Amino acid sequence: MVTTRSKERKLKKSDNVGSASWSNLSHDLLLLIIMQVGVFDFIAFSGVCRAWRSVALCNWNTFMGSKQPMRLSISARLNKKECYLEDHTRRKLETTIPHSSGRMCVGLTCGYLIFFGRKTRDFWLVNPLTRKELHFPGFPFVISHISTHVRGILVFSPSMSAWVFVVLTHRFSNGISFSIAGKQGKWSYISSISPIRDLHLFKGKIYTINTDNDLFELKLNPLPTLTLQRMENIPWSNFRYLGFISSGESLYAIDIFRDEFEAFELDLTEMQWVKTESALGEYAFFVSDFKCEAAIKPDTWAHPCTQYKMINYFGGGGRSTKSGRCIFSNMWYFPHNCLNDNGGDMGTGAVLNTLDE
Repeated sequence: MVTTRSKERKLKKSDNVGSASWSNLSHDLLLLIIMQVGVFDFIAFSGVCRAWRSVALCNWNTFMGSKQPMRLSISARLNKKECYLEDHTRRKLETTIPHSSGRMCVGLTCGYLIFFGRKTRDFWLVNPLTRKELHFPGFPFVISHISTHVRGILVFSPSMSAWVFVVLTHRFSNGISFSIAGKQGKWSYISSISPIRDLHLFKGKIYTINTDNDLFELKLNPLPTLTLQRMENIPWSNFRYLGFISSGESLYAIDIFRDEFEAFELDLTEMQWVKTESALGEYAFFVSDFKCEAAIKPDTWAHPCTQYKMINYFGGGGRSTKSGRCIFSNMWYFPHNCLNDNGGDMGTGAVLNTLDE
């Protein structure tokens, strides 16, 4: 029997009956799928179509929070810089960083690489995964030596409806500067009586710690102020490199020098310093030369030492490798800190609530 063209069209149409588009798959099914993939595949998944992108953005924090730290390295070329991300399985992603010509990477905040212009003296923040960029104007204050000692914090201000970059240009600086992103941005400055060791965003508030181990809260609006937090049991040890590190609901002050490692929890409910050995056993402390550090509880991992074999690792202060686990790298990239900057959800702890007080 001869098949006519009209019959062929009818047959093709009937073959498609009951078939469903990939974009129409159940959101619950898509969520099960994406939770099994790696970070690189997740980013690719979010670019397939609008429906899949919506699912990815709605579950951004859940997905990123479940992933392990990645090593990060940047090429030293002046004209064109490549960024290399490597996960614990040794899988690598290479991407070119825009606006990096003539700039050096001086830090990392909320998934954004911080680049400083040698001649232009401006800051470009670039997210290597989402390619989102933020520009902050030429820095007007004197910087004696811009280096990896820059401590930068990126936060979103609901009152300003803008991203704010807060920066300590180097450790033991007596001043903190901040600016909003874009052409309208301008730098403001607040000084401290004592040199500042570090600053950190924790639960929507910015904290600083000085060379006397005093804790301050930094508020930017309506006028920038540093308010002393009266703490008990302040240690007067001769700390060398005291700095902040946080994990979920806990904020720590840690001091690492060679193979010596101390950690204190800053109990902001009881307003006291607590030296705790339990934290040393529960967490793996990922530390680096840059301000990209975190304390992570590896509940579902193999021992961190086996996951990061090629990275400098030590137990700290002669302790066993089951406690005080420090894992060093020149630079870490933490997926759980990578903000969903494509929608209203700014990520855990990224919204600075004190700006509206």
